[in-house]
Amino acid sequence: MSTQNTTASQGPSQKRFGFFGGVFTPSVLTILGVIMYLRTGWVVGQVGLGGALLIILLAHIISIATGLSVSSISTNRMVKTGGAYYMISRSLGASAGTAIGFPLFFAQAISVTFYIVGFTESLSVIYPNLNARLISSVVLLILTLISLRSADLAIRAQYIIMTVIVLSLISFFVGNAGTASASTAAANGQHTVVWWNSKGLSFSQVFAVFFPAVTGIMAGVSMSGDLKDPRRSIPAGTMLAIAVGMLIYVTIPIVLAMRSPMDALSGDKYIMWKTSWFPSLIFLGVWGATLSSAVGSILGAPRTLQALAIDGLAPSIFAKGYGPTAEPRAGLILTFVLAQVGILIGSLDLIAPVLTMFFLATYGVTNLACGLERWADSPSFRPTFKLPAWVSMAGALACFYVMSIINFPAMLAALAISALLFTYAQRRQLDATWGDARHGIWAALLRSALLQLHRSNYHPINWRPNMIILGGNPNKRGYLLEIGSSIAQQKGIVSYFHLLSGSVDEQSEHRKYLGRVLEKKLSDTYPNIFYRVDIVDDTYTGAVSVVQSYGVGSFEANTVLLGWPNNPEPSVEFVQMLRDLRSLDRSLLLLNYDENRAFGEYKQIHIWWGGLRGNGGLILLLAYLLCAEVRWRNAEVTLFVVIQSEEARTYVEDTLRTVLEQARLQAEVRVVVQGDHPIESIMRGASSMADLAIIGLRLPEEGESIPEFYQRYNSILSALPSTMLVCSARTFEGEPVLFDQ
Repeated sequence: MSTQNTTASQGPSQKRFGFFGGVFTPSVLTILGVIMYLRTGWVVGQVGLGGALLIILLAHIISIATGLSVSSISTNRMVKTGGAYYMISRSLGASAGTAIGFPLFFAQAISVTFYIVGFTESLSVIYPNLNARLISSVVLLILTLISLRSADLAIRAQYIIMTVIVLSLISFFVGNAGTASASTAAANGQHTVVWWNSKGLSFSQVFAVFFPAVTGIMAGVSMSGDLKDPRRSIPAGTMLAIAVGMLIYVTIPIVLAMRSPMDALSGDKYIMWKTSWFPSLIFLGVWGATLSSAVGSILGAPRTLQALAIDGLAPSIFAKGYGPTAEPRAGLILTFVLAQVGILIGSLDLIAPVLTMFFLATYGVTNLACGLERWADSPSFRPTFKLPAWVSMAGALACFYVMSIINFPAMLAALAISALLFTYAQRRQLDATWGDARHGIWAALLRSALLQLHRSNYHPINWRPNMIILGGNPNKRGYLLEIGSSIAQQKGIVSYFHLLSGSVDEQSEHRKYLGRVLEKKLSDTYPNIFYRVDIVDDTYTGAVSVVQSYGVGSFEANTVLLGWPNNPEPSVEFVQMLRDLRSLDRSLLLLNYDENRAFGEYKQIHIWWGGLRGNGGLILLLAYLLCAEVRWRNAEVTLFVVIQSEEARTYVEDTLRTVLEQARLQAEVRVVVQGDHPIESIMRGASSMADLAIIGLRLPEEGESIPEFYQRYNSILSALPSTMLVCSARTFEGEPVLFDQ
């Protein structure tokens, strides 16, 4: 006995089945199973012939949409071990695959119980006193041992079973010329066909019991890793199985309704026996169908779990394959255990709705995956079987709608379980990518959003902090990342630029290296910030070029954050850069960072107010945004204003309180009379112990002395803690954002 470890890129099994044996046979045998023999008549009896046909057609609409989606995905890329799980994970990512893969595995495992319990139930007609749970357990053990021996043996046995099922259907359609039902009148067809029965169970309850009949297509899809040519076998085998199953399921209710009255159909599970030409063939058909369906699920469930383990989403023990065909024996043993637990529950009608929820969720997400792939229209998605996106999306919506009408709390529970699995996978960083469609889907959404944004007229009320940080090496200016992230949060977009001076030839490789290092090092701490490394001839002129070229169409940055220069010699180029950026209608935020105190305890923000019409509107918005961030959430905001005489105090206080009230901002107003005191002294006395100060910035006009500009602001900043200097864009309008009117 040899053990084979598999990889995520290769299926574990030798390819040995074609479309008929590998897909059509297990699918159609699972479709024509226990529901057909034991519940089709009951469905007609509960809701009438019209209701039964409606249930069958609705179920098959979902099945057909899913089959078409499966066909489309499978003709685009090779479907390896894992069937539906493989398709979903390669389309929507590992987290989505985890969210569906585990429920699918459990559904397939419980399916084994469903079919074996159906087999045992049919035996009770001949042996009414048998121990159902004991018989079911023995049958489960035998089928598991057969599957442990070889999947080939199980598949070959299904050809014989198919022959028996065909003979049983012939026996049923030929009919019994003698007494076949509960009354002689019924046997002679002397009764009225009831199209709609309002006295039975509700439509949704009956649908929940019937729907597992059409879940058989996953039995063939689950064998994807064992197929010679999945691209051809899956579409051909799946769609043929659906077509054959639908034809038979539509025909049987019509025949039953014509032969038997409603009370006989709803009260007699074995009506197909009593209306058949040779009832023994029906027994053989039921036994063959239930056992072959159980084998199909026994083969499918471990392969789904094996695919999960190959991708690192389940314990590695389940990834191991045994023998030359890499049989998933560990998964098979777990499937046996779960099926045995189901047998202890024992009721067919209790198990069926659970299966329905799991399979509907799988069908829905499979359709969603195909629809999103088609809608995203990535060049890599080129299936030879083309399907309009709306067909798959309609199939997905139908699945989720049917889940809601069957049992809304159960639907919520199923979605909650999937959501927990999805979150678990993401938190454990299991969100691997295999060239899946997520990037294409987001790219398509982004393109659509940008086009809509381009067509929409901008109004100042829609202002958001879309920010560029010009910070150089982030290891030296992490405080810019912190304050930029705190301002933008989830309300805007922040991009951090590290500008390299030099030629492209010299710096291109270093640029790639720094890009990788920055993303890896900083994305966990600041996940809402994008990182870029650009090469420029000159830092100052290059910064202007980067800022004005950043964006797509009408979407561009409106704010630039950078550090206040601490070099002793004033830089004319730096001031000219600031002038150019403001001429480009960008608001400027310059942070003078106190290396010793940092941002203190994040408890006090002091605003030195210069009026609403200047930089005041943007300053108030920045204070509001900061106080919404978790570290600054409990900070007290104090708004200072300096006046020349005591007479104006009351008016200024009342005016500012009105402004703050209308702007819905929590802040304390303090009015300070300057008198003979220099402004630096006043600021030092009031704000030296604050955690952050915010003041306005007026850039020097052409011809004004740049050294005096530096000297004036350096004198103010020397008296303050970490301080943000704010210079709003010339076209910035803060009033529509701050005030209702």
